[in-house]
Amino acid sequence: MSNTPFFKTDCPSCGAPVEAHSATAVTLVCGYCNSMLVRQDDSIVDSGRDSALLEDFSPLQIGTTGTYVTRPFTLVGRLQVQYDDGVWNEWYALFDDGQTGWLSESGDLYSMTRLVESPEVVPEFHDVVPGGCNFNFQNKNFVPSDKREISLRKAAAQGELPFKLTEDTTSKVIDWRCSGLFLTIDYGDDPPEIYYGSMVGLNELKLQNTRTDDQIRETAGRLKGSHHSENCPNCGSSVHWLSGVTDFLICPSCGSELEVGKEKARLITANAMRVSQSKLFTLPIGTQGRLNNNDYFVMGAVRYSELDPDATYEYMFEGKRRILTPVGWWVEYLLYNPQKGFLWLVESSDGEWSQSETQNNWPRLNSARKPQGCNELYSYGGKVEVAAGAFYWHIRSGDLAYYTDYQVGSNSKLCAELTEHELAWSKSTRTTYGKVAGAFGLQAEAPRYTAKMNADGVDNQLRFVMIAILVVVNLPALLTDGNSVAFITIFIGSWILWNMGKEDEDED
Repeated sequence: MSNTPFFKTDCPSCGAPVEAHSATAVTLVCGYCNSMLVRQDDSIVDSGRDSALLEDFSPLQIGTTGTYVTRPFTLVGRLQVQYDDGVWNEWYALFDDGQTGWLSESGDLYSMTRLVESPEVVPEFHDVVPGGCNFNFQNKNFVPSDKREISLRKAAAQGELPFKLTEDTTSKVIDWRCSGLFLTIDYGDDPPEIYYGSMVGLNELKLQNTRTDDQIRETAGRLKGSHHSENCPNCGSSVHWLSGVTDFLICPSCGSELEVGKEKARLITANAMRVSQSKLFTLPIGTQGRLNNNDYFVMGAVRYSELDPDATYEYMFEGKRRILTPVGWWVEYLLYNPQKGFLWLVESSDGEWSQSETQNNWPRLNSARKPQGCNELYSYGGKVEVAAGAFYWHIRSGDLAYYTDYQVGSNSKLCAELTEHELAWSKSTRTTYGKVAGAFGLQAEAPRYTAKMNADGVDNQLRFVMIAILVVVNLPALLTDGNSVAFITIFIGSWILWNMGKEDEDED
């Protein structure tokens, strides 16, 4: 890309120079005062909207260069979108040949797409269910991975964008996946627009001019991934998070949902759980350790209840108000390394441990949308019971998901996680508690998840009531013809009811 701007003028708000490198730029953001400006012919006007971005620590910035499939590009703009479940960045990329594209950054997943010609027929938005249908595009079958209705009311921008950003802008968007290919259908226009490309790793893009630690320090006042703490505004306990990595926190002491902004933790809701973190999680939040030859920080932990798969599916997707009774549990620990990104450690109720990573490239799926060459193991439901720490998405107590596990080799599993809005794939590999304990300095002996599960003792008054009912039921047969069977039933039944639970009471 040429360093010569296509358009150059002064900001009408502060007078600082403002440049546009793309001929299609419509919105420009002043890099000095954050005013959102709109191009009109050969001049710009102030929209009256401030476009200050939320602090984050993406390695990307305006001016970052790279190569996508042998084609050089430069990042010239950024759209930061906030929605109910989190925040993601859309980087506007200008290729050296003058064409444009979008580098999407959502958590630890990246994709590069470009606007392509839409087919005559695309799926209707309301007909699409994540993971539940196919869309044939360019002779490839895509499966919907994410379905959202978004508002740009809280969106912010940086650099230049090819459209006008207004507060009332809303859109319906569906993402589709086919192995490493990525496709987005944006229903904001008629006909809908299609953006097509692939999932990418930042190392594949041969990036240059990424943000340095010094630049991050100047803009945010602290290094990428630095640890910050403050007192919970609900209960006063200390809460910790990685600055610039997360926007949502769960207080480990009272379970309050907190929103992070400008180094402050603002209370969203409080659920008054007040459960001690140390009793909930084997791996304490804030622990630092070395795993896979990399240093990791434990950002957050989530305890899930395992639920019956059929009841969960019917509750989530068929509208049946089933009773969801826990049949087990597991805990997921979110680990973070500034260079390697995110990693999960999973602890199950039977004491097994595994390492898990979100799959950037999906497995190849057959006509039934199941991974080819993998044996299906089992399905189950999951419900968020307790969460504490920091996360790169908004996690809530009571969140439900439907899971299906598939065997990969002898030591790994693929897992499909399905929610109302999203389908995601992850791969987990078994590890041992000993490795986890050695990495994070835990006690050498594995925790034991055993408890005396005796039933509550039967109250004597309840025994009398139950015996009286037994007698009343059999009394007519006893009085009419002296039925010996009725007498024996009353005698034996009374003996059983009176001694019910006695052994457990004696042991206690």
